[in-house]
Amino acid sequence: MLKAVGLFGRKKSGSSGGNRHFKDFYADWFNTLNTTLLPSLQNSMSESDSSLTHLSTQVETLHRHFQSYYDALDLAAANDVAQLLDPDWRNPLEKPFLFLGDLHPYLFTNLLRSFLNQNDSDDDEDYDNDSLTVQFADAQDRDRDQLEVLFDRPWHIATAWRSQSYDLMGKLEQVERGLRLMVPALVARARDAQAAFLEHVGRNWDYGSGLQKLAVAEAMAEQNEEMVGVFVDANRLRRSVLVEILGTTSVFQAALFLEGLAQFLVGFRDPELLAQFDLCKTPLGKQNRLAI
Repeated sequence: MLKAVGLFGRKKSGSSGGNRHFKDFYADWFNTLNTTLLPSLQNSMSESDSSLTHLSTQVETLHRHFQSYYDALDLAAANDVAQLLDPDWRNPLEKPFLFLGDLHPYLFTNLLRSFLNQNDSDDDEDYDNDSLTVQFADAQDRDRDQLEVLFDRPWHIATAWRSQSYDLMGKLEQVERGLRLMVPALVARARDAQAAFLEHVGRNWDYGSGLQKLAVAEAMAEQNEEMVGVFVDANRLRRSVLVEILGTTSVFQAALFLEGLAQFLVGFRDPELLAQFDLCKTPLGKQNRLAI
């Protein structure tokens, strides 16, 4: 956090401020995620003798890494929100998933639902084959060995989503209801800020008087202040969704969820995937990124 404060403090009048572009911060943050924290979490999940305390520590460390990222985003927005709302350092594969400068909060809930739905599908197949009871009553040891070999993970990790609770489903539905209210509200605020900018310029534009630059500068200052607020509130929403999910899931489920989220981000930078994406005839980045 102290590092972020140093990087993204407000610029001083009349100077460049010596501030580091957020692109450089993100590169370091991403490198730590990809080369250190994600492998550490995966190693903890693959060790059959790993203690619950050790795994909990890895989960908390990775969660703090995401939270520190959003803290840094808030500080960077106060300095230059424009570079974050339309980040030219994001590649074309990332941009369709952005909402007001960063990952859409629906991505978090959809990722969680993908785990829950996958478990429901597995259970349905087991019931269709009339084998669920047999598996756990007569062949649990064999299934455990098969799952551990298949997923290269201990039994309690491979079957983490089989023990989902009503609390988890209820929390997910509650979060999704909140997003259906808050996401459109943030979009409306951003749209209104742009409309207010145009209205201010038009109202104060006096052609030939030399006041055009002043009118634009005043309008930009007002819009910038509002957009900083919108951006910070969007980050607060992303941050709170993560907290809600990790506060309701078990340690094993939280580890799998954070692994999936980290792998999603890492996948954006995969050279082979980017090369395939470049062959697409219709770049996804040109679609409406605020569509719900």
